[in-house]
Amino acid sequence: MPWPMVHFAISDLMFDGNPSPDLLLGSIAPDAVHVRGQISREEKGETHFVQNGMLPEKVWIVRQFNAYSSQRPEPAWQDFVLGYFTHIYTDVRWTDTLYAEFERECTEAAGGGVLRSIFTREVSQVEFELQRSMDARNLLQRLSTAKGFALEYLVTREEVVAYSRQKSEWLNDPGQEPRIQPIYFTAQKVNQFIKETAEELKEIFLA
Repeated sequence: MPWPMVHFAISDLMFDGNPSPDLLLGSIAPDAVHVRGQISREEKGETHFVQNGMLPEKVWIVRQFNAYSSQRPEPAWQDFVLGYFTHIYTDVRWTDTLYAEFERECTEAAGGGVLRSIFTREVSQVEFELQRSMDARNLLQRLSTAKGFALEYLVTREEVVAYSRQKSEWLNDPGQEPRIQPIYFTAQKVNQFIKETAEELKEIFLA
């Protein structure tokens, strides 16, 4: 799955450089489950609406977005829910495109046993490259002002806010950058993915 800067970059493109704080927070909220510590694959799957090992389809994502967004009228809630479901859709697209390609090519070249370590190093590098290519400081500042919400049975507000702080601290720590040249998740591939996914999401949710 893509890491926060990919989700932030997509949110930024969707709103022409002006994403709201709660949209940004919502765009990483499904992963807030990680603040619980060692979690199972099933626990993470719950916050991403995984059924039988599969992420949901587009029609289902839109239906659930409409159901959740209708619960409260305030704009911050609407933005948070939009961010949450753009995250789910982005994960679906990432899994079907860049990650599927990576899994196939990396397994052929290096064997399946090293997939996780290579993935972690490359997407860590992507996070820092994206920060340098856009106004990440402004995005993180906006993120810090988000109100935050709970999505019942999925994540609590406290988890979402704590996860946001953890990720901001990580992104602000230069020591976390691997300083490698990605082979599978190149800047060209990731930027194209961000552009295409943002356009798809605008058509789905904002048209």
